[in-house]
Amino acid sequence: MPTPLSLVLRVLLSCLVLSGAARADLRLATLEYPPYCSQNLPAGGSIVELTTRAFATQGHKVQVDFLPWARVRAALHSGQYQGALALWPREVVEENLRPSRPLFYSELGFFVRKGTPVRFSDLSQLKGRKVGVVRGYGYPIKVLQSGFTAEEAVDDITNLRKLGAGRFDLVLLERVVGQYLVARDDELRGKLQWQPPALERVPLLVGFTDPRPGQPDWAQVYERGLKALLASGEYTRILESHNRPPR
Repeated sequence: MPTPLSLVLRVLLSCLVLSGAARADLRLATLEYPPYCSQNLPAGGSIVELTTRAFATQGHKVQVDFLPWARVRAALHSGQYQGALALWPREVVEENLRPSRPLFYSELGFFVRKGTPVRFSDLSQLKGRKVGVVRGYGYPIKVLQSGFTAEEAVDDITNLRKLGAGRFDLVLLERVVGQYLVARDDELRGKLQWQPPALERVPLLVGFTDPRPGQPDWAQVYERGLKALLASGEYTRILESHNRPPR
């Protein structure tokens, strides 16, 4: 009996995916964190494109896998990955990784419902307030210990939807990421907003595991690649192509 065409196509596609993975020199894990990292963005978002292009200048191909954030952190201990992106400094320290230079600086703060701002002059005044956070994120300790009630979810969009539904008073989130998600969600657009000022200015990094026997020092390779992108002007082009304000 002839093999159905659809089955043949699936087999061929699987072979292509496997061969592409086999050709990769290293694997990095990341999460949905637009506009920096996303499967739904051209080239995977700004940090993903910077990273793949930096390694390409040094003759290396990188495979970037998108996982839920808690799995990203767990995967670093599995030996399958040589690093992860995009990380905050606390996450790099907790996972015992080697940090890259800062690629961006995040403004970390609160999102609120429009028309219901939460006024405070000191974080201690938020005691008893329900604040949405993401499980496994490396938020600054002093922010987490300021007295509000942190309630965990698996990702940022879930927290923003709970905020829109009135289940949270605030959501702790990076400004550009939150604005991107709100602007592109029909249920949230026009209902949620960033509430200044920022609580922290946090660098976004790529973190690498220690070099394995017989493999390059990927942190050093990455640094050389970033310098090559800076020298050619491609670094700036990548940033400008991705990091436009949300419409």
